Amino acid sequence: MITRYEVPVLLKESIPGLENTCIPTRASLEIYVAMSSFTDYTRNAVDNHDMNLAKRCFSLAEKLYREGDSLVRMLIENCFVYSFSLFMPKDRHELRMVESMIPASLYNVYVEQVSASGC
Repeated sequence: MITRYEVPVLLKESIPGLENTCIPTRASLEIYVAMSSFTDYTRNAVDNHDMNLAKRCFSLAEKLYREGDSLVRMLIENCFVYSFSLFMPKDRHELRMVESMIPASLYNVYVEQVSASGC
């Protein structure tokens, strides 16, 4: 099981652009900063049409969701997946391409969130 303390290290090792993210002075906050940075980094990859990097980010998010402890899973749902609507492309072709990269487990969480909000 991946714990909240392992996530920042795993993200920085797996995604090259995250190694320079600021680290809070309190270890208890590091997971929140890391998840926010990871979400922004993924959104930038999609916005910049770097689909290989975006796919790696989505795959890593799925691994964290599948193997993470309850806090890690909650942050993937409420930070990472919740932000999908913000970075979904407007172009139908690009939208389908991004949706095809999102692992089914995360896409199902996204659909549940959208359905629950009444959108």
